[in-house]
Amino acid sequence: MPEPKFAPREIFEQILEWSVIPTFDLIIQYGDQGVIIVKRTIPPYKNQWALTGLRMLKGESIEDTLQRIAKKELGLDIDSKNKRILGQYVGRFKTEHQRQDISTGYLIQIPSTQPIILNPAHFSAIRIINSKEEIPSRTGAMYKFFLEQYFNSANKNI
Repeated sequence: MPEPKFAPREIFEQILEWSVIPTFDLIIQYGDQGVIIVKRTIPPYKNQWALTGLRMLKGESIEDTLQRIAKKELGLDIDSKNKRILGQYVGRFKTEHQRQDISTGYLIQIPSTQPIILNPAHFSAIRIINSKEEIPSRTGAMYKFFLEQYFNSANKNI
């Protein structure tokens, strides 16, 4: 696989103007403690609670993308082959050229023995929640959708 690369900002601005961005969001079930949510410091959803997630880069597989997200955002090593799709969500934003993402949410389970190393460039806080009632009111719509899918599912195990 060729090394994935980011578009320079001026090119990415044009991509945002004309294209839908494929993104992936992770509900990480942290042992039996609950699922991890984070408070974002970057747009979209700046200063809101979210799931860890990033866009797919050219040259990556879905598994590569999920592994990069978990490692870059939380310092976690995951087995991305052990995943369960929770659904898809189309996010439309008033910022960044009326940006539109199509996000796919995945459930990943990991043991709670792995330490979480929060990416301070993207997040200011972390929480572990165990129910739909614990979803903070300032949670982005996309993330609220995936969390509700997870908490409403009868079988939360992969």
